[in-house]
Amino acid sequence: MNNNRVMQFIENKILPIASKIAQNRYLNAIKDGFIFAMPFLIVGSFILLVLNLPFTDKNNFLYMQWYTDLMAKYKADWVQPFYVSMGIMSLFVAYGIGNSLSSYYSLNSITGGFLSLFSFLLVSAKVEWIPIVEVVSKSFLVEADSYIPVIDARYMDAKGLFVAIIFGIISIEIFRFLVKKNLTIKLPESVPPAIAKSFELLIPVVVVIVLFQSLNILIQKKLLLMIPDVIMKIFSPLLHISDSLPSIILILLVIHILWFAGLHGTNIVDAIVKTITLSNLAINQAALQAGEPVTKIFSGGFFDSYVFMGGVGTTLGLAIAMVRSKNEHIKSIGKLSLVPAIFNINEPIMFGAPVVMNPILFIPFIFLPIINATIAWIFTKLNIIGHIVSLVPWTTPGPVAAFLATNLNVGSMVLSLALVVFSYLVYVPFLKTYELSLEKENNK
Repeated sequence: MNNNRVMQFIENKILPIASKIAQNRYLNAIKDGFIFAMPFLIVGSFILLVLNLPFTDKNNFLYMQWYTDLMAKYKADWVQPFYVSMGIMSLFVAYGIGNSLSSYYSLNSITGGFLSLFSFLLVSAKVEWIPIVEVVSKSFLVEADSYIPVIDARYMDAKGLFVAIIFGIISIEIFRFLVKKNLTIKLPESVPPAIAKSFELLIPVVVVIVLFQSLNILIQKKLLLMIPDVIMKIFSPLLHISDSLPSIILILLVIHILWFAGLHGTNIVDAIVKTITLSNLAINQAALQAGEPVTKIFSGGFFDSYVFMGGVGTTLGLAIAMVRSKNEHIKSIGKLSLVPAIFNINEPIMFGAPVVMNPILFIPFIFLPIINATIAWIFTKLNIIGHIVSLVPWTTPGPVAAFLATNLNVGSMVLSLALVVFSYLVYVPFLKTYELSLEKENNK
């Protein structure tokens, strides 16, 4: 298949499908839900990282007695922010999905967010009054043997993400249907708008309670399971398969083909990828906190650490090559793109070089990220480098992100740096070919 046929296939077959996916209201709502939650998740991950630095093992050359003593005294107190961020991420995502989808339907976004959050809690968080034994009473600052209401928070972390997504979307669809059919309580115009909007939600809340609580009771009595248990049983094979190398390659192939066609491939598939990587990250963090082996590879910022150095296509290497180019046009674009590329922003290079729909740069742009991901996956699988246990902002330079995300694993940082150098070496011959093509065009 020659380059022209490839371009025609992308333009005629892939672009229309990708455009529809990019405009899908549910995927956009899920993506927004994760975006709204991200500041809390990053801070919570950072706190977990600080509290679990590799300084407590006496057999490790990094051992520090002062840090070990400090953690023994204060770790239990300072881990709380982690529990109320990463530990309840599904609450943030549920509200964000409801807020975004309600806004899309021109409904009140705030009340929609609360309806989605309420729906998630209704099916996921049982509440019981339980007696507090003396050992636990000190943590809750209550008297021993006193009764307090306790919310079951088992499904508020990543285990509840699929529940938050499904029931968040369904609840807003119920809200939209009832508003469309005028089946809501409308107050006189003299009533303040905020109060009027809150009363508009009364009937949707009642409908949600009747439907979801009936389903709750049915499943608990018939299957002796909670709804999140059932949903996790359905989706657990997906999470297992998604941690495999073929799945990572497929995701990267889709992302980069979409980007090559001029669409923001990362955003289009972000809702699916974030659900997988955050779920796996939560599993890794639970293992780290418990002192157990960390097993998930495709978690957190795996792509940011080993693939997206400079942005999609591992274009930091391309930016460096362009800066060293003898072609003035390419060199000027490289100088303009280098600093943003260090922080994984590559729109200047994607549309300035351009990489988009450039048949000469097609091969390295598509296949270099797959090679880098394969190397990183194998190295992680063999425990040559560390597993990702912390969430780092995507604008963090790749080697630094790898170092922080893997609990200060030096090997991870070295590998990320090596992959940047490798990407530079791969891009150089293709860039020189592109330079020759530009010179031929200029000489015509």
